[in-house]
Amino acid sequence: MTKSIMVFIKGKWIVKPFSSASKAWAWGGWAPKDKFEKFVSREDTLALKVAREIAEECELKLEVRDLASLRGWISARINRVKNTPTIIINNQRIEGVPSKDKLLGTIEKIKKNDCE
Repeated sequence: MTKSIMVFIKGKWIVKPFSSASKAWAWGGWAPKDKFEKFVSREDTLALKVAREIAEECELKLEVRDLASLRGWISARINRVKNTPTIIINNQRIEGVPSKDKLLGTIEKIKKNDCE
């Protein structure tokens, strides 16, 4: 029985110049020189959006693993994920940005195999 959808994405940390107009620099009276922001590619964002919609419709748990973190990297190594975005449902693997119909078809196929 399908209980969760696991989505692998790869985030990148980007250093941006700090804007002195921000109110976040009140840490001691001095403004930091740079700030860090996390960036996720468009493909990863689209795959995550589709997986989130399917998880809500089918009442499944959504697990997001970011390869930029240690836990996500180890999980990707265990599941042999080399490219992102990758979606794993039970033992079915979908690489790239899937359509909503493709994900629903995969879940239906898994449910049929579980019933047999």
